Amino acid sequence: MSSPHPVPRAPAPWTTTSECYWLFVTMKELPTGVYDALEETRFGGGKLAEEREKVGEFKGGLGIVMVVRYSDTPVGPYDELILIPGTFAVPQPTSNAPPNIPKKALRIARIYVSQRTTTYNGRVNWNIPKHLARFTFSAPPTPAGSKPPSSLTVKVFPPGSKDGDGAGPFFACTLKPFTWIPSMPVSSRWLPVSTLHAQPPLPEGAGFKNAVGDGAEIDPYDISPEKEDSLLAGTDRWCSFLVSSYTPRARGCWVTIHKPGTGGEGDAEEAIKEAGKYWPQDVRPWGVGAWMEDAEMGFPEPFEWKL
Repeated sequence: MSSPHPVPRAPAPWTTTSECYWLFVTMKELPTGVYDALEETRFGGGKLAEEREKVGEFKGGLGIVMVVRYSDTPVGPYDELILIPGTFAVPQPTSNAPPNIPKKALRIARIYVSQRTTTYNGRVNWNIPKHLARFTFSAPPTPAGSKPPSSLTVKVFPPGSKDGDGAGPFFACTLKPFTWIPSMPVSSRWLPVSTLHAQPPLPEGAGFKNAVGDGAEIDPYDISPEKEDSLLAGTDRWCSFLVSSYTPRARGCWVTIHKPGTGGEGDAEEAIKEAGKYWPQDVRPWGVGAWMEDAEMGFPEPFEWKL
């Protein structure tokens, strides 16, 4: 008998351990390509203006691009690239609104992961619009008690690509951790900004209903794009949740973003156009970021409501 879920179900809450890198951004308006094509139908430009009115206006503020290398989660290890542009207004129900619905909150607009199981569970648990991608890192995570590498290059590729096929990354950066000052502990409780997120309902992938629960055995790290449909669950409610984080070893790092086409992948203009299908190329993080080792992040059960 086939399962109603395409992968093992892992409900919230989640507690995770990772090495992660924070690249800060400030935006006055949302760039082209801030959403995946599926979520763009509801959240971005296009014909569905009545849907856009229900997802809240972008307010700006401090945003972040995060690269996360999870070593321990309820669904196993995986890598992640996240874009949080900043704060969004949260539409309120017209009547009988619960008092704990935030007026504004952060929002994950675009996110890629290297594993199927977290893709489905992230969408179902918290309305996080996860999609698949391939990741490479020039050095492994830093073991406790060891020094980080002098530099780390991160590359994220389309899910249909393979090493050596000539396809360029749609996101690439080099990070150089500060070594002249010692690392220090950092907790989200000490930050001057809120880590509260509010995620709108997600649209469903076109082939989700036909693919889900078919009983097929697929490697959880098989990121073939033709096998993604069964993971793209849609939802019908809003979710808000406060992400908690703590790291015993945080340090600054220099950040260099690499433009597509600069790594010998062919014509630069064509490479930028292709990369723009997967990631907003106008997003330019600051030159200084944060490097977090052995970070503990918690994702609680969300508070849910409908408009």
